[in-house]
Amino acid sequence: MNKNVDPVDARLRVAVGLGCSLLALVAAGGFVTLPLVSPLGLGLFGAVVAVEAAMGRCLLYRLLGIDRCPVDQS
Repeated sequence: MNKNVDPVDARLRVAVGLGCSLLALVAAGGFVTLPLVSPLGLGLFGAVVAVEAAMGRCLLYRLLGIDRCPVDQS
């Protein structure tokens, strides 16, 4: 499977994924309450987004036919 996420998008996804995972850990520890989202679901979402960004591939982009990876025009 080819990469379909550009570097800026990947960095943003890593930041969002790690932020969600960190918030899930804080919520699971009981320091903060999340009324609409379970800490487990938020943690899984954060992990999936961070792993997809690290690999440079997004399954949703692939299903929708979106390719944001820059193409060398040399």
